[in-house]
Amino acid sequence: MNLYPASAYMRHLFASRSMAGHGVHSPYMFDFITKVMKGRSGDSLLSEVESLRKEMLADRSTVIVRDLGAGSARFRGPERRISDIAATAALNRKEAGLLLRIAMAAEQPAWNRERRDHIFEQAKMSREEAARDATDGEERNVNDEEEGEQDTERRSKGIVPAARPVSDEPDKEYVADDQGIILELGTSLGITTLALALAAPGRRVVTVEGCPALADIARSNLSSHSANNAEVLNMEFGEALVKLRAAGTKVSLAFIDGNHRGEALKEYVSEVMTMGEEMIVVADDIHLNSDMYAAWKILSKLDKTSAALETFRLGILFRSQSLTPGYYRVRY
Repeated sequence: MNLYPASAYMRHLFASRSMAGHGVHSPYMFDFITKVMKGRSGDSLLSEVESLRKEMLADRSTVIVRDLGAGSARFRGPERRISDIAATAALNRKEAGLLLRIAMAAEQPAWNRERRDHIFEQAKMSREEAARDATDGEERNVNDEEEGEQDTERRSKGIVPAARPVSDEPDKEYVADDQGIILELGTSLGITTLALALAAPGRRVVTVEGCPALADIARSNLSSHSANNAEVLNMEFGEALVKLRAAGTKVSLAFIDGNHRGEALKEYVSEVMTMGEEMIVVADDIHLNSDMYAAWKILSKLDKTSAALETFRLGILFRSQSLTPGYYRVRY
């Protein structure tokens, strides 16, 4: 039994500050803690993310998972229910909301607010149209049920129906790589990816998933929720980073949620840090075990790290030449 998270949580409570910002001397970090962490912006977008989460929690079909990381402490064997993956692998609503606001803060407020509203309305209309179609005839419903049973059978064997892929060439009017992409390592079902994509419609979102079955499901989910600025790469994290770096890709925001080994976390963050001069890197589950937290502490002291903040579950690294150095522990 892993008792480390419980003891680490108690230490975090004693050492951390509230979100009131008292004693924070850096203007940037004061605004980040009091406005981004404590803020409530993006609630309408978060409702879209939660809609996808509910869909996945209701999906009782199974997939064969290819785990390239440290493996699951809860599941045994490769076959898992979609609902179980949704319940354990994605950020919870509170943490997803924080990640969404971090992505929003990196965007230009006025122009992108209009674009976000447009995407949200598109997704809402798509769901309403789907609901109308579902009541159009009993005959089609019967056919849909038969197709659903076939899909369930294929998923149980690890074969997911081909989804309409997210475009490899997103709309250039809205997606500009020169600003830096948003990178996610660990797509899973695409729930957190959707938060990033809806929050920052002016950015290209690249998410990497090592399991082919999960990558296909994520593509379908992102497409059905109008996240057309996101693309899913089905490959190992290190391989994807090499590919992106070779293409000269810049990163403005990275979210790392996979592998969960300390050495792997250090390797991925160090590689990402070479892909831009101004960025935020968010690492998930830094208190999962002592190995992960030891890696986090090393990363927080890198020369390329200007400031570091931990919320217990998340570790947030800031790289900026204009940022006052500092280390922050915040109760969130």
